[in-house]
Amino acid sequence: MARTRAARAWPFLVAGLLIAAQVAVLALWFPAHALMIDLQVYREGGAAVLAGRPLYEGGILLDLPFVYPPVAAALFVPLTLLPLPLLKVLWTALGVLLLVLVIRRAARLTGLPAPVGVVTLLVAAALWLDPVRTTFYLGQINVLLLALVFLDLTGRSRFRGLGVGIAAALKLTPLLFVVYLLLTGRRREAATAVAAFVAATGIGFLVAPADSVQYWLRGTFAAANRISDVGGDSNHSVHGLVVRLGGGPVGYLVVGLLLGAAALWVARGLHRRGAEVEALSLVGLASAAVAPFAWSHHYVWFVPLLVALVARGLAEYRGPAEKNGARRAWLATGLVLAATAAVITRLPGPGVGPIPATGLISLWPDAYVAAFVISCAALLPAARSGSARTAPTGSPPR
Repeated sequence: MARTRAARAWPFLVAGLLIAAQVAVLALWFPAHALMIDLQVYREGGAAVLAGRPLYEGGILLDLPFVYPPVAAALFVPLTLLPLPLLKVLWTALGVLLLVLVIRRAARLTGLPAPVGVVTLLVAAALWLDPVRTTFYLGQINVLLLALVFLDLTGRSRFRGLGVGIAAALKLTPLLFVVYLLLTGRRREAATAVAAFVAATGIGFLVAPADSVQYWLRGTFAAANRISDVGGDSNHSVHGLVVRLGGGPVGYLVVGLLLGAAALWVARGLHRRGAEVEALSLVGLASAAVAPFAWSHHYVWFVPLLVALVARGLAEYRGPAEKNGARRAWLATGLVLAATAAVITRLPGPGVGPIPATGLISLWPDAYVAAFVISCAALLPAARSGSARTAPTGSPPR
């Protein structure tokens, strides 16, 4: 009885320690963490649409530009109706709720026992991943995009693909999931995603025609350096890596296409063997890795991947092959955590900013690309082994 109680209590204990550490870091540098500057940019984008001000002529909040499509600004209009302090609280609460839903769904699909204690521990651990932590203190949209795509493609709705299309209309990189859907034979879902994307983009043209022409027809969407220097350490995509190594556009296209194709091939194999969570995670990570520009917080797709890797590590194995698979899963889990855990590396100050630098990414700008490549390699045996299934256990019923 005592052993059973201890087994039930330890996830809450560890989660409590992780949350307490998170609260301590926030309390030490509260004004900087509570600024949520990107959320303020979203709010100003909505205000610009209401006032008829241009979205892409200079900074929309001080010198900060609005980098999303016009339809995103239209969808951000409701953010202007709330006082900023209340908006920050509600936005954070929504992000935590969506994180819980994604982790619960991922745990269920991978066969990981998911009582309240385990989910609480996984959520507390996810909040300590640097992409997630950065998303929250910036007030970013990445967890929302993760939830839109992941809950859509693992759900049972007849309108699967709708979430992918909406996410792609807000930020273009989720369009890679359309390619994944086509490769896995889900043409109806792919068509739904494309239709939703086109419809949402059309709404942008109706609401903000001049801005839509500027964004889509005059090349604003393709100007990766409008945010920051493509070759700077803030660009954590393959593009940034290639430029830092002295390469040019051709080198980026070649490496990006090869890496993207490899990830999609592994994801296709995983899907056929019922490992939908791993497949979607790799495609999500690939959408950041091969993008022209990727901030560190774009890599929130490490969250469902870690749930899947833990599930693989905990799964009972019956023979040498399964045992080796579990070992590979634990090794990959450790490497991904080493790359993404938000360990403080430098305290605030000149050259660092008002918030402490965290994670391996603050020391090595290509850490997430490397972790993504390692994850693809670690999951390759799972994508190739076993016999294909006609109805993968990790994918929704057709």
